[in-house]
Amino acid sequence: MKTAKKSQPKDFKLEAALKRLEQIVEKLESGEVEIDQALGLYQEGMELLGQAKAALNEVNFKIKKLTLTGQGEFKTEAMKLEEGSNDQE
Repeated sequence: MKTAKKSQPKDFKLEAALKRLEQIVEKLESGEVEIDQALGLYQEGMELLGQAKAALNEVNFKIKKLTLTGQGEFKTEAMKLEEGSNDQE
C-alpha cells in the first residue's frame, strides 16, 4: 500500500521536531513500550524525519556565500554544508 507524502505544516519548527525525535528514540530504546505503541512512534518519527530533512534542504538552498572575484566584483554561490560536522552522528 502506498502512503501519501505529507507536506510540511506551515507551523513546522525544526527544533521542536528534533526534540520530539529525541523523545521518540529514547522511548523506543527503553524497550518499555508495547509493539503497537512502538510502531506508532516509529511512524511518527519517520514523518518528523522527512519533514526535518525537507526543512534542512530548503535552508541549504537559501544560504549563499558571498565571494570576491579576481576582478574585484562580488558573486554569490551556494554554500556546501560540511558532512560529518554534526557531533551527534
